[in-house]
Amino acid sequence: MPFLIQKMIIEEMGLDEILYLSVTSKRTCRLLGMSKIDLHSISITVYFSYVLVRVGHPNASLYFSIPFKQSVTDNGHHNHLRMDCSNFQFLRNNWDSFTWNYEGVELERIKNAGIAFGKLLRHLKTFLNVRKPVQCSFRTVPVGLIPQLDCNYIYDRIVIRQRGAENMNSEDLTFLLGQLKIKQLDLNVKVPVGGFSYQRNPENKCLIQKLIIGNHSWMDFSELPAAKVISISKQIPLYQMNTVLKSWIAGRNRDMDIGDFELGKLTNRKSIFAGIESHATQLTEAERGRFLKYAYPRVHLLRDIVAVDIIRENDGMRATVIEAMVDENPRSQRKIFVMVWSRNNLRRVRRHVD
Repeated sequence: MPFLIQKMIIEEMGLDEILYLSVTSKRTCRLLGMSKIDLHSISITVYFSYVLVRVGHPNASLYFSIPFKQSVTDNGHHNHLRMDCSNFQFLRNNWDSFTWNYEGVELERIKNAGIAFGKLLRHLKTFLNVRKPVQCSFRTVPVGLIPQLDCNYIYDRIVIRQRGAENMNSEDLTFLLGQLKIKQLDLNVKVPVGGFSYQRNPENKCLIQKLIIGNHSWMDFSELPAAKVISISKQIPLYQMNTVLKSWIAGRNRDMDIGDFELGKLTNRKSIFAGIESHATQLTEAERGRFLKYAYPRVHLLRDIVAVDIIRENDGMRATVIEAMVDENPRSQRKIFVMVWSRNNLRRVRRHVD
């Protein structure tokens, strides 16, 4: 049939029919790749025993389950997927849900789950256009799974954040912080003592827009991860805050445009600014208010606000350091906000852009 007719037929198919066709042969998959359909979204959720991938389309959604800690049994229809010469058991649980199943001890299953997960994402990409948000949520972090995430996607949000910090090895953390384009990363992890040393690749552009950190025991405050906005929600020692400011003045932590740091209830300004030359702020009160409204939407809770400027040594860039009390009963905490005088920030405070 002419390609135009084939394309019209493909456009009339359901998402599940296209999925089945995609695994019949490489030739059919290439044909589908010439008539890619747009996806509404992809969401990836890592539970304690399996990975769930949801592929959203305006007319339907498909779910892919990849277990890694326990066997998944199903009495439904069985098909066999062949991708990159590897067979996976493909279980049809219901009209829109699919499962890969394989045998092996737990470590092998985790490794196989990562391989299957990566192959699934690469396979879907051959015949689907991902134009909408890609979101990931990790309840646990199986070793080797994060590097299988596609570096070509722009991730709307990745959440690795539970009540307790999740264990993560240094290789996965390095990949997460340096290889993926992420609009917002919520990160609450811990790594073995001495097992991680962040080194920014000077050839890479800043890939993370907003980084929210819970547990920060793995961090070197003299070299923060590359992100435009950095928020640390857990209290940091005053000497570490001093290290952040000194490092910025010395020319490090250059990617940070906005900083939001939790200091705790009692602070000593002399400890924070020890060895730092500060200047009277050049921000007007109105500009400061607009910045705080952007950086901290509950700006009405802030009181006892004090602002000073610091200047970076090598290029004269200015930053405003704002200290404020958050009046939040039953506990009140002090915070430090850092506003670098970047083009975006100045446009934001001087043109009333929220």
